[in-house]
Amino acid sequence: MRKKKILWTGFAIILAAFAIIQFIPAAPLVVPAQLPPADREAHRLLNFEAISNFRDLGGYPTENGQQVKWGVLYRSATLAESTPGDLQNLSRLQISTVIDFRSQAEKEEEPNRLPDPPGFRLVEIPTLDDGHKALVGELMARIESGDFDGFDPDQAMITANRQFAVEFTPQFRQFIDTVLEANGAPVLWHCSAGKDRTGFATAILLRILGVPEDVVMGDYLASKQPALEARRGQLLLLRLFKGEEAADKLSVMMGVEPAWLAAAFEEVEKRWGGFDAYVRDGLQLDQQDIARLRQALLD
Repeated sequence: MRKKKILWTGFAIILAAFAIIQFIPAAPLVVPAQLPPADREAHRLLNFEAISNFRDLGGYPTENGQQVKWGVLYRSATLAESTPGDLQNLSRLQISTVIDFRSQAEKEEEPNRLPDPPGFRLVEIPTLDDGHKALVGELMARIESGDFDGFDPDQAMITANRQFAVEFTPQFRQFIDTVLEANGAPVLWHCSAGKDRTGFATAILLRILGVPEDVVMGDYLASKQPALEARRGQLLLLRLFKGEEAADKLSVMMGVEPAWLAAAFEEVEKRWGGFDAYVRDGLQLDQQDIARLRQALLD
């Protein structure tokens, strides 16, 4: 009885905290591309009210001495919780194309909130459709039963990332083609948390542009804190009602680890014989396509 009372008290405190947060005025959106160059890096993560992990990829250096343009390549988590203020701020970014990597089930469960009219082209590229459903289904079943015997969330994410490099090559080919079609106009791509499918898509695009691998990995890992922060309330409730192990397993999957992206690129090496061959034979980009991307997206 005492334990139940403590749980409900904790739940009430969390709800009260969330209610208070709703009344805290949001800070004005800071757009890195509109700042002096020296101030942009500090504001790479845009401060939307309810769109998490929204980042500008500008300023990353390339191996030939250029850098990615600010204000043209954006990555984020889902737009399903966008506030009216967020929708206004999206319009400020003059985005030409939004790419959604989520599965049909994800989109039905949490449809995006978009400006009306959107003002941009929406391209849907469902990726990890059945695999995502199976992984989430297994996790939810284990949380409900409390049985995590033999379940390794780190290994599950490594397996998913390896699939990106082989089973979903047509989807990532469509992603690159869509960026090409934008011809330097601002593009945003996202999945649910903006870290796995979005993370691999970002990594291959940055490498095509000539961004060094360590910088690519740094961008990938920058998703960890925003992704966990976005799920903080969910993890707190899970810890209260389902226990430490359930929350710990989910928190692993809600983050990112270097081994996950490394596994994807190991699979690229194994399946395609190297990244250049993956770009040429998998993504089907020729040197002219690569030159067009670099001309449009680099300074």
